Amino acid sequence: MRIPRILTRPLTLTLALLAGLASGCVNKQRMTQPAQSVGEQLLLSTAIDRTLSELDMEAIGRLKGFKVYLSTTYLKALDQEYLIGSLRDLLFSSGVLVVDDPEQAQMIVEVRSGANSLDSATVTAGIAEDQALPNPVTGAPVALPELALFKKENNVSVTTVALVAYHADTRVHVFSSGTLLGGAYDRHYQILGLFRLRFTDVPELRAIKRLKRRYR
Repeated sequence: MRIPRILTRPLTLTLALLAGLASGCVNKQRMTQPAQSVGEQLLLSTAIDRTLSELDMEAIGRLKGFKVYLSTTYLKALDQEYLIGSLRDLLFSSGVLVVDDPEQAQMIVEVRSGANSLDSATVTAGIAEDQALPNPVTGAPVALPELALFKKENNVSVTTVALVAYHADTRVHVFSSGTLLGGAYDRHYQILGLFRLRFTDVPELRAIKRLKRRYR
């Protein structure tokens, strides 16, 4: 809906005043920011852990005592190093002799991942981020502060992993895991810009929340 020109100026001045008040009440401390936040990293690693927990340990037990090479040729994933490290840990813990040279291996285990990523969605009732109104004098856009009566942020991580094992010399099939699925969520609610709630099934994020409360 187009705002009448007669209302634009007082509305812009009012919002500019609100922006000034909001900016005067915010204390920001900026540190070096990595490509992924702590929340994103923990969501991904938790999804990987839960996916690997779905592995049939009876099938893994068929590799016990054999020299096994873990092939990652067909693995492309966001948190690839963590996935590989966790899988190596699982194999070692199950009595599998993981080797780094395929020439020494008696069996090969190929790992692949169909998904290892995050989905994020935000719903805002009020003035969302990146909104602007034209300056009545210059016509230049004036950025508006976020004024959310209600805001919900939903972050979900999903990982799928599949394994296939076979003899290194004969290529005879040993087992296939099928597609394994795991995930995690982290939800944020904000009411009137004052009340904040967080619901997550990631234990480390709950621990961080308690830690932040302790050191406020």
